[in-house]
Amino acid sequence: MPTTPPEKPNAKVPTKRAPSRKRPVNTAAAKSPEKPKAAPKASATVPPPVTAADLTITPLAAPKIAKIASAKTVKAKVPTRRRAESKSRTPVKTRAAPDAKPTAAVKPTAKQVAAVAAGTGGLLAAIGTAIFLWRASKADQPDYKLIERDGDFEIREYPAQVTAATEARGPRDAALKRGFTILADYIFAKSRNGEKIAMMAPVLADGSSKSGWRTRFIMPVGKARADLPAAPAGITVANEPPRRVAAVRFPGRAGDADLAAKEGALRSWLQLKAFPSEGLAEHAFYNSPVMPGPLRRNEVLITLSTR
Repeated sequence: MPTTPPEKPNAKVPTKRAPSRKRPVNTAAAKSPEKPKAAPKASATVPPPVTAADLTITPLAAPKIAKIASAKTVKAKVPTRRRAESKSRTPVKTRAAPDAKPTAAVKPTAKQVAAVAAGTGGLLAAIGTAIFLWRASKADQPDYKLIERDGDFEIREYPAQVTAATEARGPRDAALKRGFTILADYIFAKSRNGEKIAMMAPVLADGSSKSGWRTRFIMPVGKARADLPAAPAGITVANEPPRRVAAVRFPGRAGDADLAAKEGALRSWLQLKAFPSEGLAEHAFYNSPVMPGPLRRNEVLITLSTR
């Protein structure tokens, strides 16, 4: 009977193993030190109250505190760019040349001195006249009783007055200026001794170029002729009786043509009203020549007959 050979044990066949993959080790975690344990919480304590004694600074400690404060203060540095700009903006001072000599003052000539003196004298005279005429515009006026008014025309009654008068020949404007100056020197005590007399308005003028022009100043109310100072030669102080006059009022410069036209209109109105008149017309000026024309007050007066 056949015999089967004995079975050999299975030989182990070597198997290839897959290479093992090593996991990366976190070195940072490995090396990180352990977290320090939190310190136990201290029990909250209330600080003691601050007293006034703690806030006071003793005289010995004050200098030390000031020294510490000054040592800690640091001055702000200016940027270099700004420093450069500030240096470039500073004006450069120039020195005069040592050889430069001051120029000699030019002396004015005799004609220049005379011209300046004449101009200064004329200016002072004009200022004085303007001040005087301004005072005249603020002067008091005599009272009168209004009898009738018809537009710009009026009938008035004036009481007795004391006047100072003088006469001058020539054109009306030039004669009025000369007469005004003579009477102004009298009332302001320039041509006489004594006290000044108050100025009244209006200034009255009448006459003609052939016979001459008379200028009159009205004396203050309450002044009698005997109370007034003696007048120099060329001035007549007189008492004037009460009178009734017709008047027309108008603004403007009051030239010769204006005065003639207003006189003609006033005489026509008197004829229309059948008022008899007598004498020449008078011109009354209430303002100074420096007053603007529209603000001036001028009048033409005609004395009415008492018949």
